[in-house]
Amino acid sequence: MESLIKQAIELRKKAKYQESRALLKTLLNDEAYSAKAHLQIAWSYDNEGKEQEAVAHYLLSLSGLLSSVERFDALFGLASTYRTLGMYSEALSYFEQTLSDYPGSIEVQPFYVMCLYNLGRYKEAISLLLGLLVSTKNSDAM
Repeated sequence: MESLIKQAIELRKKAKYQESRALLKTLLNDEAYSAKAHLQIAWSYDNEGKEQEAVAHYLLSLSGLLSSVERFDALFGLASTYRTLGMYSEALSYFEQTLSDYPGSIEVQPFYVMCLYNLGRYKEAISLLLGLLVSTKNSDAM
């Protein structure tokens, strides 16, 4: 099953999105791999510019069995997708959940700041951004 997921990822990297999703859909009835498949399907839709279709798959992935890294990827991906779709309140909720569950994930913070800015919380956004710039000026994560 892992090899099937790897094959689907390679297809996605080659912009063969439909082929990638077709492989992944064969795993959706397998409880052990369903959440992983939904996450990969969500990424496929995101990469293709079909963010609206990605949302349901992110949500389904979060309701299943994921590793800690995969859960982070699903939360962060869903938050980013909601922000891209202009659904800023929903995005904020998932950015905050991601930051709460993974407090060391500084790569989330710039996107969280953009979301705050999108919501008109300019002062808070700029304050956080300046703090982030000062604290990460030598960080490879940024």
